[in-house]
Formats: sequence, C-alpha cells, structure tokens
Amino acid sequence: MTHTLRLALILVATLAACGGEGDYPELLPTSQLLAEPAVPVHAQTAVADPAPVEAATISRAEALRARARALQGPVVPEELRRAAMR
Repeated sequence: MTHTLRLALILVATLAACGGEGDYPELLPTSQLLAEPAVPVHAQTAVADPAPVEAATISRAEALRARARALQGPVVPEELRRAAMR
C-alpha cells in the first residue's frame, strides 16, 4: 500500500468520524479548566486530615502485596506433582 493511499484512507476515516449527529462540545474558559476541583462533601474529612486516608491506603496496599506474594506459589501441590511424575 503506497504512502499516498494510506494518507487518503486516514483522511476518509477521519472525515467519516465527523458525522453530522451533533454540534461540537462547548468550549470551556481557561479559568474554569485550570481552577481547583471542587471537593465532594464525602471527601471533606480527607482534605482536612489526610493521615487516616493515607494510612488506610498504605495498609490496603501492603495487604494486597502480601496476597500477591502468597499467590506466586505453585498451583499444584508438590506431592500431587510428584505422584503425577511417576
């Protein structure tokens, strides 16, 4: 496939994606895009004191790492593997 044909196919696919189903989304002002996000009500305590959230997150991560290490062992028990090799 030639380079020109590839570019033509890309152009046709791009134009096909720009269907007339709706208007373009409304553009937002830069000040709104760069503004600090509003913190939901349920997260206000975490903003005020992030230490408990960080501790819970670290604890959960350690538990998941321990579980992952436990799952790295062999799937078939050693005695069953030996019996199958006989």
